[in-house]
Amino acid sequence: MTASKHPTRRLDRLSDYSNESLLDELRRIARVLGRTELTMDDVENHGRCCYEILKKRFGGLHAALKAAGLAAKDINRNVPKEELLRELARIWDLVLTHEGRRPYHSDLTKYHARFSQGPYYRHWGSWIKACEALLEWEGVSHGDPVGAADATGDGKQHVPKKKRPIPLRVRYAILLRDRFTCQRCGRSPSATPGLHVDVDHIVSESKGGTLDPVNLRCLSQECNIGKGSLAE
Repeated sequence: MTASKHPTRRLDRLSDYSNESLLDELRRIARVLGRTELTMDDVENHGRCCYEILKKRFGGLHAALKAAGLAAKDINRNVPKEELLRELARIWDLVLTHEGRRPYHSDLTKYHARFSQGPYYRHWGSWIKACEALLEWEGVSHGDPVGAADATGDGKQHVPKKKRPIPLRVRYAILLRDRFTCQRCGRSPSATPGLHVDVDHIVSESKGGTLDPVNLRCLSQECNIGKGSLAE
């Protein structure tokens, strides 16, 4: 009986990582794509080496491409940091909503981001540092009081601000910090199947509570409801 043939899994990587071999690989990618301008995504998607080794050897993709006689697509090089962070925030929301995790740089393509990973690496040096920059920029460590009555000195009591949801990126940071474990009952979804945990204000927004991490904690849904009953 003839044995069935199955495709063999293999990882197509360079056997020689000398500088000249790396430059030849860039030239090969250019030939495959039929152009002389390459992006970081081109290297990651079609190359037999990764961007990181090019960065270590040549200082960056632009320098490596120049050494190979090629050019880098000069796109998104002057995007303001704030604009990059806003787009990363949008992608993080999508990834967290659909997959319950922080975004990977590959999610930029998966969720049709406006920018490639290149500008993030250029501004922050690594993907994880870009994510950390977003958490800081979003206000994990500097939230304004929300919902407190506004006394202006004119004797009038103003309507409190509308309660706003805790941003997904902030929630994710707190859940990681607390290891997805309720800070009241000590249970977690991994040990208690079906348990739902979320992030809660220790001092409520109506009493001036902020998005500072010291004022946020992971609570199970039951403990959060119980907390509200006790408060009443």
